[in-house]
Amino acid sequence: MLLNEQPHIKKFLNIVLQYYSIINYLLTFSYCKKISIFGTYICQINIKSRGSSGKNYKMVKVVIVSSIISFFSMLAIEAATIKGTVKDSINNELCIGATIEILNQKIKTMSGLDGSFVLKNIPVGNYILQIKNEGFKIQKIGIQIVEKDQVLILTIQSNPEIKEEDVISVVGKRDNESDKMARNSEKNADNITNSISGKTMQLLPDITVANVLQRVSGISIERSSSGDGRYAIVRGMDQRYNYTLVNGIKIPSPDNKNRYVPMDIFPSELLERLEVIKALTPSMEGDAIGGAVNMIMKSAPDQLMINVNLGTGYSQLLAQNGYSHFNPNSIQLKSPAQLNGPNYLATPNDFSYSNFSYRNIGLPLNGIAGLSIGNRFFKKKLGIIVGGSYQNTYRGSSSVFIKPNTQPAAGNVAQFDDLYMRDYSTQQIRAGVHSKIDYKINSKHKLSLYTVYMNLKEIQTRHIDDTSLSLGRNSVGTGNVYMLDRSRYQVQSIYNSTLQGEHSIIKSFKINWSAVYSKAQSNVPDWSEIEYSHTVTKDNNGVQSADAPKIRSFTRRWQRNADEDKTGYLSVAWVPKKYLGIIDTLLRKLTFSDLDISFGGLNRNKTRANYYNEYNLIPKNQGGIVPAFDGNLNANDFLFFDAAASQGSLVNPNTYKAKENIFAYYWQAKFTLFHKLQILGGTRTENTAQSYKTVMDPQTFVGASGSTFYADHLPSLHLKYRINKNQNLRFSYFKSINRPSFFEKIPYNIQGDLTITETGNPYLKHCIADNYDARYELFPKGLDQFLVGVFYKNLTNPIETAFLKSGTSGSILQPSNFGNATNYGFEFVLTKYWGHFGITSNFTYTNSKITTPKAYYYRDSTDQLVTISELQTRPLQGQSKHIGNLSLLYKNPKIGLDVQLAMVYTGRKIVMVSPYKDLDYWQRGLTQLDISLEKRFLKVFYFYLKATNLLNAPVIVEILQPNIYKTGQYELPFQTRDDRILVQKDYYKQNYLFGIRYKF
Repeated sequence: MLLNEQPHIKKFLNIVLQYYSIINYLLTFSYCKKISIFGTYICQINIKSRGSSGKNYKMVKVVIVSSIISFFSMLAIEAATIKGTVKDSINNELCIGATIEILNQKIKTMSGLDGSFVLKNIPVGNYILQIKNEGFKIQKIGIQIVEKDQVLILTIQSNPEIKEEDVISVVGKRDNESDKMARNSEKNADNITNSISGKTMQLLPDITVANVLQRVSGISIERSSSGDGRYAIVRGMDQRYNYTLVNGIKIPSPDNKNRYVPMDIFPSELLERLEVIKALTPSMEGDAIGGAVNMIMKSAPDQLMINVNLGTGYSQLLAQNGYSHFNPNSIQLKSPAQLNGPNYLATPNDFSYSNFSYRNIGLPLNGIAGLSIGNRFFKKKLGIIVGGSYQNTYRGSSSVFIKPNTQPAAGNVAQFDDLYMRDYSTQQIRAGVHSKIDYKINSKHKLSLYTVYMNLKEIQTRHIDDTSLSLGRNSVGTGNVYMLDRSRYQVQSIYNSTLQGEHSIIKSFKINWSAVYSKAQSNVPDWSEIEYSHTVTKDNNGVQSADAPKIRSFTRRWQRNADEDKTGYLSVAWVPKKYLGIIDTLLRKLTFSDLDISFGGLNRNKTRANYYNEYNLIPKNQGGIVPAFDGNLNANDFLFFDAAASQGSLVNPNTYKAKENIFAYYWQAKFTLFHKLQILGGTRTENTAQSYKTVMDPQTFVGASGSTFYADHLPSLHLKYRINKNQNLRFSYFKSINRPSFFEKIPYNIQGDLTITETGNPYLKHCIADNYDARYELFPKGLDQFLVGVFYKNLTNPIETAFLKSGTSGSILQPSNFGNATNYGFEFVLTKYWGHFGITSNFTYTNSKITTPKAYYYRDSTDQLVTISELQTRPLQGQSKHIGNLSLLYKNPKIGLDVQLAMVYTGRKIVMVSPYKDLDYWQRGLTQLDISLEKRFLKVFYFYLKATNLLNAPVIVEILQPNIYKTGQYELPFQTRDDRILVQKDYYKQNYLFGIRYKF
């Protein structure tokens, strides 16, 4: 016998139908329908009510379900229960944080992360159920409880078939920063995209876009010396293979060498949404192989919005070790040559020495402030938003670095020259402001002006104890020890102004245009570094002693660069509603629809200017004796080699001007077949003309100037099959390129960090790649999602910076092309919520391969050290095989509490490519654990706490070969394994931030 045919079940269902009849009487209309063998009945009740204005109406359908789950539901219950789900009546999305209350009773709750709610212990009686949701009119529903064991389930959603006099008014607004908008952007995008909402970024432990990016599937970050993220590596493709957009517009980089943008210059609180685009369409610029990062900044809200943010915090490392500070006002902003002309002969008196007057600050406190104000005016036609952010943060790091020798020993056994013990103290002052004005002239014309300015000042001191591993060393802890102090002040900025228009001039035709001016700058005035040394010895009893330190060298360097872009974009779209005669009939039979044909292009004129000047001073030699260094510096301690040296290095290839003109055009068509399959295809052509001119004499310097031109045709195809409203199946192919930076192609020669020389390569070619993607997408309900995809990339002439095999006395780094490479893998994203709890996770597996010739040393039959070239297959630089994110969430809207515990794992990767076989530098897998908390109080105030790097996970770099340096005369520190040699270990410790937000 079926359960619903049993007598006691029938009796209960009769009672259920009785209270349904009462509700029917109260709410004017209902019908009931049995739907399962468990005796479940559904009553649909259509309700109408006039809105507060008396004119506008919205429709609501209330579904009441009473179910008998099992035999135990017949047991006595003290009171009734109401379970339900709250949906947005505008787009049918689940609502999080809606307040559900039984009026005149102390019974109230809020909807959870999946939109659900539960009200318990409701006595028998008649009640008014009130639903409050931010951005909606208050809604009230009559409910009657006639039995103690009732279980009611309510779902609220729009119903356009209701008559006008019975409508409940529900007026909603679109929240562009919500998680729902981020999900919809992924679901409805024409290409493969991942998104993070502004709301999610607010709750993350991160305060910069660079650190937020590590939470996106397939992305790892390259860190600065302070331990913060700086550059994004997408799907194992080094940062050079990606570009950055602001509101869909490409921006230049302030980096003094490369095109890629340092993402730590952007505070995350100014963003509305962050998108990572992994498959390019023809309408997008084609120089991204890994992907494009699109920062969508905050836009004008529908009503007055005021957000204020104030916070402070500290670094655990600096709390323990203190912060080494110098006065940035002591920096000389211009070199002697800039002040007095290029022919000026500098003297030691022309330099300041107070930037080496360090003082220790016990516990420097961070300062965070943010303000955003926006509204719409003139009947919502004019929207204005202005936002600003200020972050003054202090970071530190402590590390060891073992510098490699020029060449290995026989058998390619690693050899080392120096052991560096490094301590960094870094102050970052990050300021950003943006504004957007949009004006809707009428239904056919819209104009907008967006302006953004970002500025990052970095004040850094670095102290190094450099122990020679060969000169004068006869036991551990002895030999020549060099000390290096560096004072560096750097200012980076990005400015962008974009004027855009959207027009529908002729029926079915739309024109979009953009006029863009951008400028990115970097200025490093008076980079100052002093080196001094002494000798450490041990007596027969093992007691160490050292002589007085003596000055060895003194370097002053001025660098600045600027990238200026002037760009025009134009796009014309044709969206026909009907076609010609027989063609229209044929297309309708094929269920051909939604045709969108567009074409357009861009023209960009880029101008880059680079200035470099360096002065090298030496200590005075008095009677063959170098004076001892007592910690105080003045002009009397130094001199120049000769008059030429006193002019600095003005005439060098690092001072240059370059131009790049890009003219690109595209066409693409998008249409739908069978109401299921969306097809987008087309091609893009990019013409690139580059030229540069250094200050060198072209008659005496090969490569003093140069130019190149190349054209690329970049086809692409994107298929999206809509299985149902919640499921998509995607496939993409696109061809893309990667251009060398200007600095890489100029035959410069510059002394880099830690005495490593960097040189350019005028013969460098641009890289071309074929990219394939497929992804399955499931958006089951609310904010839940499941994405799984695969990708494959084939690269021709990939570019990497690697050590050159050289017979000179120093190590040389040069960018070069390395044949062909492949990169493939898979990734998945899983987000799931249960009531107040949730989990977000992603994992990416990447495997790249590149085969290049490398040097191998061995001893021949005569015991002579000789070298041969051998091929070696390895991953691409920067590619981690395994990347994973896991976050545990707790969100309780009723008490206004959000908690997130976030873990990021980045697998092993090559961070430095060696010219010698089996001697690449590998960064060990890294796990970082962070936590964040936000608590609402007084309705409009929020207290937040962010703590990062809870595990104090160090960054460790190794050479993967047997370790002969664990013991013996040349024992190295921190060596714990026999199968690999540790060459770098950086500690950052924990960082804490807490503050208050105000939201109106």
